[in-house]
This record gives sequence, C-alpha cells and structure tokens, in this order.
Amino acid sequence: MDGFKYIFDDAENIYKTTGSKLKGFRFARDIYGFCINVGDTDYQSLNFASKINNELCEKFKNQPKSLIGYEGSENKYVKLDDLDSKHILQLTFLFNKLNINNYDRIVEIGGGFGNMCRLCNNIISYNNWDIVDLPHILELSNYYLHNEIQNTSRINFINAYSDIKYDTIDLVIGIHSVSEFSWDIFYNYFQTIILKSKYFFIGYNKNCPSPGLINLKIRFILDNGFKLVDNFDYTEHPHGANVSYRLFYNNNINN
Repeated sequence: MDGFKYIFDDAENIYKTTGSKLKGFRFARDIYGFCINVGDTDYQSLNFASKINNELCEKFKNQPKSLIGYEGSENKYVKLDDLDSKHILQLTFLFNKLNINNYDRIVEIGGGFGNMCRLCNNIISYNNWDIVDLPHILELSNYYLHNEIQNTSRINFINAYSDIKYDTIDLVIGIHSVSEFSWDIFYNYFQTIILKSKYFFIGYNKNCPSPGLINLKIRFILDNGFKLVDNFDYTEHPHGANVSYRLFYNNNINN
C-alpha cells in the first residue's frame, strides 16, 4: 500500500479543518472515486433494495440532501450518487430484518462523512447514534450532518483514539471498516464495542484485505456467541467486487 501513501496523505489534508475541506469531498477523493465508480447512480444496488422492501427503499431514496460536497459538479450530481445507492441497499436489508420500534443506541464504526446517518434521519427512530471515527473524519461528519439535518443532539461523534466504554448497545454497524481492521484492532473493537451489542451488522469485500483474514473474523464472531440472522451476497458491477452484508444476533445478551 506504500504506493498509495500520497493519496492517503492528500485525503487527510483535504479532510482537516481548512478553507477548502468541503470542496467536492463527495467525488474528488482519488482512491475513493475510483472505488465507487466515480460517484454515478448504482442502479444495481437500488434494484436489489427495491426487491427486498420497496416501501423502505423509497423512503431512503426520497430522503432530502443538499449539494454540499459537490462543488463544481452540482448539475451532474442532482441525484442519488453511488454511495447513496449502496447505503440504501445496506440500510434496506438491515432494517427490513430488524423489528425494533426504537433504538436506544446505534454505534457506527467508521461512519465517514455521515451519509448513512443522514439517510436514517426521521426514518429510523433512535435515542443515540454514535459515529466512531478518526478525528479529521469526525470534523467533516460533524459539519456535514449539522448542515443536512440541523438538529444533531442525538448524534455523538466519538474519537476512535479515546477510551471507549459501553454497557449495552442495540446495534453496531461496521460497513467496510471492521472488515479492514488488522486483527489486533478488530479484537479490541470486538471486546469493547461489538460484544456489548444486541446486533452486529457488517459489510465487506470478501477479498479485502485478504480472504483469510475476513474468514478468520467471521469465524471468530460466530464462535463467540453470535448467530447469523441473514446475509446478502452479490458481485458489484462493473468492477466485480464480491461483497457480503451479514447481520448477527448476540446470544450472550439476548438469551
């Protein structure tokens, strides 16, 4: 990954609190734009979501959003972009499976700029939505969500470097974050956060960072009191990533 170091450094500099931190952040990040096919609408994901639960899918699709982060390309992106589409599939699959009227606490590990939280606003009922991420990413998500939904009193921005402690959590979400942790970091998050949650929802590329590490993590989850509720596996078009979304139920808490 050393060959991409300059990209990661540049991304971090863009995210930091500067006068230009919000200029085009939704499509201008080089490696991110490559991975999500330059931000165009992902009709494959939206079609999957519609088949799972069309009513819920339409609610997410109609969720309002501003054009912040699209500077210079506003006319091109007056629509659902690639990340919106994939998040709608993930959220439709997840909340179609869970029959919970109100979540006391949802913890999102690696929440990025807050797009998933934005989509759930006024659709999913919760008392606390905690976004755990790196400090410079939290600066962006804090700004973005204040702009998108104004009242962020129920959203907590948790520094990933802080001493994180929880008693009980209703749901932990880790989409393309937990799966990419090293084993040591994964084990720490499992003990301090995931193990405290009634449900755990993970999304991952089956080959990233390696099939062996991914399979080891999934086996560890199952061997430590979690039961698979359901999974959704597919191959993303056009780049062929083999993706899996899995919802787990924590028998340690629920029994």
